[in-house]
Amino acid sequence: MGICLALDTAGSEHALVLLEFDRVLAEDSWPRTRGAGDPPILSRVQSLLDRAGRTRGHLEAVAAGRGPGSFTGLRVGLAIASGIAYAGGLPLYLVDSLAVLRAQSPLTGAALRDAGRGECFAWRPGIEPVRVPGAELRGWLRPQERVIVDPPGRLAGWTGDPAPEIPATERLPLPRALAQVAIEALRSKKPVRYHEVRPLYVQPAAAEERKASQ
Repeated sequence: MGICLALDTAGSEHALVLLEFDRVLAEDSWPRTRGAGDPPILSRVQSLLDRAGRTRGHLEAVAAGRGPGSFTGLRVGLAIASGIAYAGGLPLYLVDSLAVLRAQSPLTGAALRDAGRGECFAWRPGIEPVRVPGAELRGWLRPQERVIVDPPGRLAGWTGDPAPEIPATERLPLPRALAQVAIEALRSKKPVRYHEVRPLYVQPAAAEERKASQ
């Protein structure tokens, strides 16, 4: 696959990257809470293409993070990715956003993302993402396991122990992590049909308990 636009808007930081095979042509990242004067995502996409000396006509594929993460962020990001892919007749690939988060450090065992209401999305390779109450997170983590957390610094609030968390200063920039995961997806995954694009929502733990008791 030649030139690919990849984006992930699931977390507290959003990322865009323009790839040509396994080479990064241009990248961008910004915090989820944008100021009133910050450009929208489509403007950022155009700026990315301009910096790389490319147009949308050069795109050959689109990849997008499917979550879990911010409800609004995911819907916006996936809608934009689907729209660009559909308009250009391009293959669309979905990547797991917690895999992108985990790719920010080779030392990471598990990736955790704030899910609100005192819970977190938790994932490590080989299992499906789950939603874990912060009070139960110690039991979910493996002994001596290093973790990467979004937003950074949140682990201590869940477990009282910040030691296992990989600090933000030791992380690969999010666009570079997104590039790694997107490149692997282009090599090993099949594109999805446009009408099959769905965010990955992980049901709250409380909802699972209610369902089990019915």
